[in-house]
Amino acid sequence: MSKYDPLREHLARLDDVVWAAKLADLEQIIGSGLPKSAREHRTWWANSGGSLVHQNAWLDAGWRVERTDLPRDVVVFRRLRIGGTSLATRQAPHRERKLDVRNAAEKALSKAMPDLRQPVTVTLRAEWTSLGEVHKLPCSSSSIPMGAAVVRIVFLRDGKPEAVLIDTDAVQPFYRALRLELKELAESGAQSVLHAGLLGKLKLAASSPMEIDVVQAGNAWLLTDGRGRKANLEDMNERAVVAQLLALQERQSGLPVRLQKV
Repeated sequence: MSKYDPLREHLARLDDVVWAAKLADLEQIIGSGLPKSAREHRTWWANSGGSLVHQNAWLDAGWRVERTDLPRDVVVFRRLRIGGTSLATRQAPHRERKLDVRNAAEKALSKAMPDLRQPVTVTLRAEWTSLGEVHKLPCSSSSIPMGAAVVRIVFLRDGKPEAVLIDTDAVQPFYRALRLELKELAESGAQSVLHAGLLGKLKLAASSPMEIDVVQAGNAWLLTDGRGRKANLEDMNERAVVAQLLALQERQSGLPVRLQKV
C-alpha cells in the first residue's frame, strides 16, 4: 500500500484527457504533504516509470506528467491511454510465449503499430467572420466569399437562438439562391417554412430574423497533438471535418445546431 494510491485511483476515475492540478489539490487527494523535492525539483515529476512509487501512481493509471509549473504550484497530467491502463496490463493473466513464426515484413509492421495506436488529440481553432443580417445583406455584396467555407445561419425559434451550419464549396451561389427564395416568398406573401426549396431544406422560416457568419479559407486551423496547419477548405473531406468539429463545439456550448451540406 503506497501513500500515492489515492492519486492513482483519482486519475483512473477521471474522464478528462488533460488535468491541470494544483499541488495543494494533490496533497488533499493523497491525504498528506508532498516532499520538499516535489515542490523544488522538476525531476521529481519525471515519467521514468517503474522505479519510484509516486511515478507509478500516475503511470499505472494510464497518465503521464506533461509539464510542470512549480513557481505556480501546478502540474499538468495528460492521459496516455483512453482505454485500459498499464496496471490492468500488468495484472493480465500470464500467457505462455509462443514461437514467433512471422516473416520479416509482418514483424516490421507489428513493430511499427504501437506508435500508431497512441491516443491522438485533434482540435480545431476557427474564427467566424460576420456577414450581417440575411434579410438586409444583398447577394451582390463584396463581403460574401466566392469559394468554399462553412456557413452559419443563426435564427430564433420560440425566442431562443438556434443555428444551422452549411458545408458548401461555393458560398456566393448558395447565398444568392437563399436570397432569391426569400424575395420570391416576400413577393408572394408566403412567410412560413417551406417544405421544398432551400429554406425548406435548411428548415428556416422566411419571417425569422437571421444572422449569417462564415469560416472561410485561412480562418481555420487543425491542430494534432499541439502541431497545427491551416485547414484546406477546398478539400471536401477536410471541410467536412471542420464543419463537424464546429457543430460539436456549438452543441457543447449549448446552442442547438444542425449540420447541412449544400
